[in-house]
Amino acid sequence: MALTLNKQTVNFVLDQGATFEKTITAKNTAAGNVTISSGTTSAKLRQSTYSGNNIHTFTTSTTGSNVTISMTATNTANVAAGQYVYDIEYTQSDATTVERLAEGIVTVSPQSTK
Repeated sequence: MALTLNKQTVNFVLDQGATFEKTITAKNTAAGNVTISSGTTSAKLRQSTYSGNNIHTFTTSTTGSNVTISMTATNTANVAAGQYVYDIEYTQSDATTVERLAEGIVTVSPQSTK
């Protein structure tokens, strides 16, 4: 049975060459927190929603209702400045039920110090 997550649109800036971490709280349609106690989360960065080219797979961790996506400074340095899209998906422990937790636009800000 699905958790019935309310998909959120969350846009953010990722600084090239810096350690990145963003936490998003899973919500239901009544804006209440949803605890994720089993299953897995995954998140990917792509050039566009239609692109088959995965730019990066974020590291994800889940604690209660909070899902954190992260990238190391080395990995952010390897992403060209520009705009990208991402999403975070939750797969239930049955491995077949998938819900989208969040999606949005990521703007990669160029690094000056190298």
